[in-house]
Amino acid sequence: MPEEAENKTLDLYPIDYPFETLVSRITSNPPKTVLNPEFQRKYKWDKEGWGRASKFIESCLMRIPLPSCYFAEDENRKQLVIDGVQRLTTIAKFFNDEFALEGMTTFKDLEGKKFSELGDLQAELESTTIRCIVLRKENPKKLIREIFARLNQGAVQLSDQEIRHAIYPGRLDELLIELAATQEIIQFGIVEGSDKVRNDREPDEQVLRFFAFTDDLELTSYDGVLKDFLHDYMELHAEADEQTIVQLRNRFQTALHNCKLIFEENVFLDTTRDRPKQGMVHYDLLMATVGLLDSQTVENKKIEIKNAYDQLCASDEFRRTLSSGLQKKSSILRRRNLWRPLLDAAIS
Repeated sequence: MPEEAENKTLDLYPIDYPFETLVSRITSNPPKTVLNPEFQRKYKWDKEGWGRASKFIESCLMRIPLPSCYFAEDENRKQLVIDGVQRLTTIAKFFNDEFALEGMTTFKDLEGKKFSELGDLQAELESTTIRCIVLRKENPKKLIREIFARLNQGAVQLSDQEIRHAIYPGRLDELLIELAATQEIIQFGIVEGSDKVRNDREPDEQVLRFFAFTDDLELTSYDGVLKDFLHDYMELHAEADEQTIVQLRNRFQTALHNCKLIFEENVFLDTTRDRPKQGMVHYDLLMATVGLLDSQTVENKKIEIKNAYDQLCASDEFRRTLSSGLQKKSSILRRRNLWRPLLDAAIS
């Protein structure tokens, strides 16, 4: 098979798991089938009582064919659920007597009963099978990302960072979560007094942007598609060693400290605007330039640096880079090239 075809075809196998086996795999310690709430949507079938969950159990008892679930193997051959978490969580909860059936229409005599009260129907449910499609760990991560995204294009679609979080667990992901809890990142772009909350792992992705852009300052591996650029960085560094994680943490914290030291409450704002607001363009540019300066230089030259940045933001050339294609490679490099001589003059 040609290499190109191999990279486009999933390596998978189907398996029909009995419910009893699935519950055992989910509840084993450590679990063999992982319903990871960190990257799957929170359980939704209990929002208004247990009617929807009960209908699913009733459908199983009626032997209505069930849609397939999709799993992805990790490096240890554990199976991570990438589609089917609501169904599998319902099965596990019911087998654990966490809810009683309600709103039954066909098995009306089961109304109000828990799994332990089903009598002979317990064995019926335990032996009920569901087709599970397992994506082998040998698949390229890019293909796993693709199937994960396609399977989650329903009413609530996962963000790119939620997909990365699912596919690339490890030390880097843990670091992103840790640093995303920094107040300046949590509140980025949110007007004071607003009840808006950043979600879909936006803060995690914002931290990731800093690492990706500062590891490749010349953007040699950036083709203008930010999503792929961040995917590739996360795949490459997912299992970074502890020393690298310490270095990354220090780099981020120092960069943020430098920016705050200069701009204080106006950090990542274009103060030349009538209505200044934080923007990712300013975050990316400042964190990858001012953020990498020696802290003593920043302390000594903070007024000059701030004045230089105000001059940049007020320039027509800089504003033109904001008119379209903010993440184009040429736009990013143009902003840096406009900023560099002003910054160099400020710190000289």
